[in-house]
Amino acid sequence: MSTTETAYSMNRQPVLSSQALGWDKLQVARWPNPLQAIANLSESKHLIGIHCSAYYENYYTIHIIPAGEPVLSSWGKASLYFLLIEIPPAYLERIARESGFLKEGYIELERKSYVKDPKLLQLGLWMLEELQNEGRQGKLYSDSLANMLAVHLLSHYAEVSRGRVVSRVAANQDIHQTIEYMKERLEEELSIQELADRANLSLSHYIRLFKQQTGHTPHHYLIRLRIERSKSLICQGDYGLREIADRAGFADQGHFTRMFKRLTGMTPKQYMQEVTANRIIAR
Repeated sequence: MSTTETAYSMNRQPVLSSQALGWDKLQVARWPNPLQAIANLSESKHLIGIHCSAYYENYYTIHIIPAGEPVLSSWGKASLYFLLIEIPPAYLERIARESGFLKEGYIELERKSYVKDPKLLQLGLWMLEELQNEGRQGKLYSDSLANMLAVHLLSHYAEVSRGRVVSRVAANQDIHQTIEYMKERLEEELSIQELADRANLSLSHYIRLFKQQTGHTPHHYLIRLRIERSKSLICQGDYGLREIADRAGFADQGHFTRMFKRLTGMTPKQYMQEVTANRIIAR
C-alpha cells in the first residue's frame, strides 16, 4: 500500500478503534468506507477487510491480504461500514505453534478476495460489537475472539512452508531493499537486471527469491506498486488521468487503463468516480 494519504482522509480517524481499549493481540477499527482506511494500512501486518454494504447476510465482502503485499482490492461503491482487522505475523505464528499447526518452517497466509465466510464474518461482527460496547466484556473476551480468529485463519487460509523460520516481509533483506528502490523510482524505466544487480544476485536467483518472498515476479510486483501509486494520486484529486499515468510510471494512458482494470476490476475513470462519490458521502 502506498504511504501517500488521500486528501480527504488525512485528518480523519476511525469511527471506532480497539487501540483505546488496550487490545494487544490484534487491532480492529471501523471506518465509514474503505477509501478512508487505505492511508492507514500497514504492510507489516496481515490485513482482513470486511466491507458491509447493507444490513443483509450476503451484502458483504471479505478480503485477506498477507503482510508485505499491496492492497489492490475493489471494495464496491456502497458502504454501510468497513471493518479493518490488522494481525501481526508474529502473533499468528505464535498461535500456530501453540495449537500444533506449526512445528517447523513458517506460516504462509493466502491472499483471498471476495471471500464469503460466515464464520469469519461472525467473528468480525463480535469484535465490532465489543468495540461498540467499549470493551464491556473485558480483555479475556477480546483475547478469546483474537485467538478464535487466528485459529480460523490457520485452518482455512494458511499453509506451512518448510525451511528456516523467516517472516514473509523480511525473508531476504536484499529483496526488501530492491522493493524500496522500486517505490522510490516508480516513474523511471526500471529493468529486472538492474534490480538483481542491486541485490548482488544473478537474474534467475533474484527472480526466484523475489517470488518466494512476495508471491509475485518483480515485474508484476512493480505493476502493482504503480497501480497503488495511481490510486493514491486519484484520491488526491489534483491530477487528470493522463498525468497520473505518467507520474505512476506507465508508458501511456492505454497501458495504464489496461493494467488498472486487470488488477482492480474497474477502469481508472470508474475508480475516480467512486472516489468522488465517497468523498461526497463523507462530508
